[in-house]
Amino acid sequence: MKKLIITISIFFTLISLAEARECKSGDIKGDAFIYSDGKKVTVIKGTDIPNPENKIIMIYNTGGWKVEKKWGVCKDFLPKQLGQISGTKIKGKELVLLLNGNLHKAGGDDGYKCGWKFKGAWHKPWYDCVIAEWAIPKRVKVNKDLIDKLVSKGTPRNQIFMSGLSCGGIDTLRHKGLHPKDFNATISFMPNCWDRRPNTPLRKMVIDEIKSFERIDALVFHSPVDGEGDWRSNSKWMKKDLGNIPGINWIDTPGHTGKNIEVNGMKCKIKEKMKGGWEEAWPEGKEKLTSEKKFIALDKKLKKEMKKKAAGHYMVSYPCFKYYHPKIINFIESRI
Repeated sequence: MKKLIITISIFFTLISLAEARECKSGDIKGDAFIYSDGKKVTVIKGTDIPNPENKIIMIYNTGGWKVEKKWGVCKDFLPKQLGQISGTKIKGKELVLLLNGNLHKAGGDDGYKCGWKFKGAWHKPWYDCVIAEWAIPKRVKVNKDLIDKLVSKGTPRNQIFMSGLSCGGIDTLRHKGLHPKDFNATISFMPNCWDRRPNTPLRKMVIDEIKSFERIDALVFHSPVDGEGDWRSNSKWMKKDLGNIPGINWIDTPGHTGKNIEVNGMKCKIKEKMKGGWEEAWPEGKEKLTSEKKFIALDKKLKKEMKKKAAGHYMVSYPCFKYYHPKIINFIESRI
């Protein structure tokens, strides 16, 4: 009987390894375990992986108000960089990165559909429309279903961590606050998820809910030069609002050195440029706007300079962020 069990185990291991493929081009669709050496990316599609009871799984949620079914080109950016944590041994167990391929099931509106409906945006009818379709609350069930699936396959809840970028980072903080027993802890990268209007009700809604939680066990990375268009989304404001929540460990990444960002002497060479980070005002006499360009920069010279500089929001997808991988690993190790 023992030999039979060993034979079956080896058989399924070989199947999983056979399904692993080097990712040179094309999109990633659905759930996928990611391994990377910094040059090559290997993908195991689905949620089956050898010896699940001995795995520590870090689920990754992408950003965006609305998530499409496919990921970007798998050989570049986040899979190539963050996938390097996969294979790390922590207390005899293997850490692996799993891309969450289910967020599209939560639906949502990216703001454009509601904008076309009302021939303009950033006014009460537009906000009501966006909030009615808001995907963030619906993602809790989507995430919960994925976690339950992994648990049913043999990975203990205590060995499951959730991570995410931007709206994905908000997803995971919110989920941990609402359902603290679903998984171990959150690793949140540059969390923000709202629009650019000054005093936007979306930011208030998101921040007020997260502030209401008694505790959130999380490691949060953020940037003083985040650069997303979201109003007051950099670390100065995020720490001011969320920094005192019990359980959150905050890591503030560097600001600009010239037009670039440097981490421990290494230039990040981030391609994406700043889309926000300067104060804006609503144009007088306007009920709604048809373009983000209609917002008025209070310091036009500052805006012009900032738009030429790297956006820290995307740092996790670049080689310089490898400096922080040990901090992720140490955080996970401290909780296993």
